[in-house]
Amino acid sequence: MNGYTEVEDLKPRRSLSRSSSPFRSTSPFSRPSSPFALDDVTQRVRQQNLITRYNDMFAQDRLDAMDTLRRYSDDHENNQRILYTAVQDAFTSAKLAFTSFKMKVRSTLAVSHVGPETLEEAVQDYINRNVDLYDLPGLVSDVIRSLNRNPKIVLPPEVSYTVIQPFIREACKLAWNMSALAHPMDVVIGVDAELFSDNRYRRSYDSEYSAPLVNHHIWPCLMQGVRVIMKGEACTRRGASLTPRRSRSPTRSTSPLRSYSP
Repeated sequence: MNGYTEVEDLKPRRSLSRSSSPFRSTSPFSRPSSPFALDDVTQRVRQQNLITRYNDMFAQDRLDAMDTLRRYSDDHENNQRILYTAVQDAFTSAKLAFTSFKMKVRSTLAVSHVGPETLEEAVQDYINRNVDLYDLPGLVSDVIRSLNRNPKIVLPPEVSYTVIQPFIREACKLAWNMSALAHPMDVVIGVDAELFSDNRYRRSYDSEYSAPLVNHHIWPCLMQGVRVIMKGEACTRRGASLTPRRSRSPTRSTSPLRSYSP
């Protein structure tokens, strides 16, 4: 992220995402004394909306992006890997950018902070009121660069990952807002050929249900600390290995919506 000066002018030099957000709260009566309280209204409402959006991304945005990728590549498994990796990279980029942003807010507020709330509460309160103050184009560019460097996914030489930029953009927005929660949510980094976990994933419709290892991941598991908020999805097959296997299935995934843990 770019440098910041003072709290009143904490603005990245590049264009910002300033669209109206359902995750912003400006009412002084919408939260208890501490923004870290488990029953904090701001935290609960934002978390609920973000979980719903994460599910919507799996159910609709992902399928739309799969349709887009199918125009350029008929390798179904590779296309699934691309979208899974894009979500992972979006969270990685957003977490790094948010950490830098939070450190700058903390150092700025520390100069004049006197209470009665703690410095960390003041920092989180500022973040809650300025949740959309971030460099979205920069995050999208970071993800596209990361996809270009990943040896496990591929597109035809004449095709750029910008063809799924709308999907990447939504993933980055979601990842930033989840990182900005008082109690952040994050995705699990999956590894090919890992032992399948019923606690974290559902098997895809084309899985071999007796296979114990993950061939490839389709959607990341969402967690808050050690608690699983929403299961991801993975494909299990016998003989799964770290080497991606080419798959050419034109079938659109019809995996059902997943419920989340309350």
